[in-house]
Amino acid sequence: MNKKIFILSILPLLMASCAGNNNNSSASSKDSTSESTSVSSSDSAKTSTSDSSSEEEKITISSYVKSVAETAPVLQTGKYGGEDVDYVITSQPVLFASQQKNSALSVYANVAEEFGKKYSTDGFPQAGLFIKKSLAEDTAKANDIYSFLAAVDEDSKDLVNGATNAVSNMASYSSDVTVQASKFGFNRNVLKNVQKTNGLAFITKDKNPDGTGFAKFHDSLGINITASDLSSYYTASLPEGTRASTSLSFSVLTPQGAPSALFTRYASSDNFVTGQPADVQAAFRSGEKDFIVFDSVNGLKLSKKNNNNYLLVRMVTFGNLYLVSTGHDSNNKLDSTDKVVGYGEGLVPDLAFKAVYSA
Repeated sequence: MNKKIFILSILPLLMASCAGNNNNSSASSKDSTSESTSVSSSDSAKTSTSDSSSEEEKITISSYVKSVAETAPVLQTGKYGGEDVDYVITSQPVLFASQQKNSALSVYANVAEEFGKKYSTDGFPQAGLFIKKSLAEDTAKANDIYSFLAAVDEDSKDLVNGATNAVSNMASYSSDVTVQASKFGFNRNVLKNVQKTNGLAFITKDKNPDGTGFAKFHDSLGINITASDLSSYYTASLPEGTRASTSLSFSVLTPQGAPSALFTRYASSDNFVTGQPADVQAAFRSGEKDFIVFDSVNGLKLSKKNNNNYLLVRMVTFGNLYLVSTGHDSNNKLDSTDKVVGYGEGLVPDLAFKAVYSA
């Protein structure tokens, strides 16, 4: 074959190969327990494939851990079950904290952004605040509920705008960062850095989706939320003059991690409890807690299994999810041969990832 003809014949393949390579970003690795740490979430979450997800192969998740907290050791060691892992699906603040311990980690993709591009949304609804139905229907408790929700709304704004009050609340709770982490799953320095650009993806009440907004997620996430799933407090405006409560008169349960940051003002209250996903799931069955924070979609499913005993009263976070490279993938390109570890099989983060990379 003529040499010139041969080169021309393979040129398209060479171009396609070059187009498929990605340059992964490297995260800063400053000590997360230092008051002077100043890494922003934009620095620690640079994406290298933000425009290529639609061109990638359908990806299968190789293994699951139960909770986002359990992705931390996988991220920090790059291994699961003694074997190398190529990518890990995780959320903030676990991502930031893990990056301080493993400088090889880099964000391959912001899954919420990829989801938004594919389905023309602002991300996806992740954590929701649920109120016990019997409490929501107790008119004698209405003023107390409004005061509690005023505090929730006030603290949501604080978190969206840098978490100044939340960080201060954690310091007041304990000066020991280890004690802070045992309560919330992270310490105040991690929160301070991650929330510089709202890395935990908190949303304010005015950004809570209505029925039309939820309908956008029907096909991609299997969400079918109707008015009967929402508490009347979800859409109601707070009465004029309502003051945010400073003490907690209701029992509140959240999983450790991002959503728990919403309740730092109540850190010392015996009524505020953090736990693992299994603890939260059990709470839907027992119906003992006044308020529960959980994965929005599965919280509603659990409520339906228990005679609709809880109603959605606020959306808390919206699309905090990342696909992280451990540095083990030789070609730095996500494909069907890579080993991927996810968390919370069947929960919203899992559904969102699959909607982007496996649909």
